[in-house]
Amino acid sequence: MATGAFFAAFGYKLFVKAGTSASTIPSSSSGLTRILSVDNAGIQGTSDSTAVLDYDSEFGFQANLITGQSYTIPCSMNLDVTDAGYKVLKEAALEAASGTLVQWFRETPVTDGSNDTPEYHAGLAQVGSFSEDIVAGNIAKVSFDLIGFGAYEWSEQGAGS
Repeated sequence: MATGAFFAAFGYKLFVKAGTSASTIPSSSSGLTRILSVDNAGIQGTSDSTAVLDYDSEFGFQANLITGQSYTIPCSMNLDVTDAGYKVLKEAALEAASGTLVQWFRETPVTDGSNDTPEYHAGLAQVGSFSEDIVAGNIAKVSFDLIGFGAYEWSEQGAGS
């Protein structure tokens, strides 16, 4: 692993805004609130599939067909009850059962010295598994999952937003 890749994890930025299923997927961080002190925001995608017979040939053959996509973004951050991003997340977690979602936008730092626009990922997600870890002698932490259904959007570095 290159040292630059290790330190690049410090430059990721995660932005959120309260939304609903009718909200659009953001194409920039404009109008969203940055979550401060994020130390994890990796994306874990999942696809569901089913086996089907394809009769496009004389004999037919079996193929797997993707029937659904979802993703989870397990996140953690230092607890700061005055952080506006924390407040958006906590309210969305408390209202998740009523259909409250967040619009999210994650910006990847540019580490190659170019002046390219950064890579980004964005989507709509529920806030789940919201927990606060407050242990004497440790840094107070907040952990939560952004849980999205369908595909999120992606723009590669240099493509603009």
